[in-house]
Amino acid sequence: MRFENREIQLHHTDLTLEKIQLIWITNIGNYRIKRADLERLCTNNTIIILSGYSKKRSKRYLEEDIQFLSSLAPTYYLWSSEDYKGNYRDLNALLLDCKVTILENTNALFETENGTNFSIIGLDDIGTNRDHIDYALENINSENINILTSFTEVKNSLEKQYESIQVYLFERSQDHVNRNQKTIYLELNNEKGLLRQKTISIINFTVLLK
Repeated sequence: MRFENREIQLHHTDLTLEKIQLIWITNIGNYRIKRADLERLCTNNTIIILSGYSKKRSKRYLEEDIQFLSSLAPTYYLWSSEDYKGNYRDLNALLLDCKVTILENTNALFETENGTNFSIIGLDDIGTNRDHIDYALENINSENINILTSFTEVKNSLEKQYESIQVYLFERSQDHVNRNQKTIYLELNNEKGLLRQKTISIINFTVLLK
């Protein structure tokens, strides 16, 4: 397992956006979590996003790893198609017991030290047609920084609903997607390359002053 730093550049006036850190972990069931490394990385401004769960390494859900992560920082979960092939209700209950918020066509609002609002918006699984962007955008202010997340990228983000999205994070893209020119797209596929080494992505913002 390795850590990969990813940077997103935003035109803004709030430099405290640079203190925000997103940690993206996909298919957590495949990992041997290096607790000391994650404890060292996390700050008071860290948000953890768990993208899908895999049971290839263990036939049971590993409650202790999820509990550990949620003790470090606010933790959110995105469903994948693989989740729905298993007993996802058990996983749903476990996540709630561990105080993990499931982003299934919902959103969460945050605020920087200087008072800038930003939202993390989560879509339910694209592959099984459970995603509903209209529900996910409920109560979203288009003036805020809006970060869309999903396991699989949507096919068409040219539609009007996506105009308020500044950043779109996803684990895997699809063939022949339609993207708009205003949104920053970042694919976080954690098993690319010849070695297909599992990667945890550390995402930070760089502010380009207006």
